[in-house]
Amino acid sequence: MVQDYRQNQIDLVSTDTTASQAVRLLQVLNGRAQDVQAITTDLYERAVLVGFAEYADAFRRVQEFLSFCDVIESKLEDMPPATREPILHEVTAVKVRAFHALLRGIGAYLTVLDRRGMINFFAQAVFLMQQDVLAEFRRDILPNVPPQLIPENMGALYDEVEQRIKHMLDRCVDVPDFRFDT
Repeated sequence: MVQDYRQNQIDLVSTDTTASQAVRLLQVLNGRAQDVQAITTDLYERAVLVGFAEYADAFRRVQEFLSFCDVIESKLEDMPPATREPILHEVTAVKVRAFHALLRGIGAYLTVLDRRGMINFFAQAVFLMQQDVLAEFRRDILPNVPPQLIPENMGALYDEVEQRIKHMLDRCVDVPDFRFDT
């Protein structure tokens, strides 16, 4: 089950403007995390009813959230370590939970899509982009995450989703690239 994102709490080390900015960022993060939780839960629970465009949009919205987490992390660089570390820990935890929930939703949807036997004509581009995003997260983000923040089944779930995307790509129709090299 997806963990609740409402765990966003920090103890303020000081009351300077840096700490208040961090609190504001966490409040925005919390609101967006709740939206992402609703999106990924809906994708998982309604996988049978979700159309391809809705699936691709859900992935895009989670990807935007993960980018927002990156923005927050970059804003933390100038903070004193005593303030930065607990906030960074929380942002990382929320990011990993969001990614895990996304993997669950993708896995459920791709299982249904495979059973339907039909794939959107332009799905190849979406699946290739998703494959890249998933590989980048695994390669660049997960190695830097403390092991206690990674859900126990995340590795297996990741492998399953990766295989499902590869299977979908094998079934996709190649679409010619009509872009001109300039």
